[in-house]
Amino acid sequence: MTDKITRPLSELRGPVRALFSDIDGTMTTGDRIEASTYQALEALGESGIPVIMVTGRSSGFAHAAMKMTPVPVVVSENGGVTFVRDGKKIRKLYGVPPASLPEWRRRMNDVVGEVLSKVPGARLSSDSKYREVDLALDWNEEVSLPAEAADTMVQMIRKAGLSASRSSVHVNFGPPHFDKLSACMTVVRQVLKGDGNDLSQYVFVGDALNDAPMFGGFPTSVGVANIRAWWDQLDFKPAFVTEHAEGKGLREVIAHIMSISKR
Repeated sequence: MTDKITRPLSELRGPVRALFSDIDGTMTTGDRIEASTYQALEALGESGIPVIMVTGRSSGFAHAAMKMTPVPVVVSENGGVTFVRDGKKIRKLYGVPPASLPEWRRRMNDVVGEVLSKVPGARLSSDSKYREVDLALDWNEEVSLPAEAADTMVQMIRKAGLSASRSSVHVNFGPPHFDKLSACMTVVRQVLKGDGNDLSQYVFVGDALNDAPMFGGFPTSVGVANIRAWWDQLDFKPAFVTEHAEGKGLREVIAHIMSISKR
């Protein structure tokens, strides 16, 4: 495991070209985005620093988010499907060739059957029907299973040759060819016109185990305070941690970015 020396947010320096943010438990407080958080996101975007949503949620969720928010990009399904605003149109980038999806879906459904037969109480997430590339098993959203059950699901899925990661609510799994980090590097190259191998001028904020690749890949990574719940299980830890949890922690990050951008 790699452990960065975690610093207070006050030590974060610019310039910041864009903010990449997880949604559940980072942008949301409880189950919703508070008005004050939405206002902060809009203010940051209007200041010239775009906000990129990065989530394990379904492509259906991401498409709705593109319609309801001013963000230019939503990375969904842990990097499986990325939505990009292109004028009045929205285009999609896939983590795997679309032609390969039927075979991957067949393999994933086989694994689902095995997991559901061996992990009591496990079930597909209610949003799986809206997913294009990955699938999700619910362990802590509409059902309530111990973290050990979620870890068992992750191990079973990985043993079958698929990628799997545990978020604060789901076990997301799919083809082993992408993750949040690889998708965000593509966004930097293709959308932000930057060097996808140099993420030093971009900030990522997250709160869960499936954000670990981002904490490892972004030199300027931030965990909102609720990341402490998973601290000892993180393969990579954020460089900074906020004082506050969830949406209030994200607002703390946005306020700091805007303050250093005015200097």
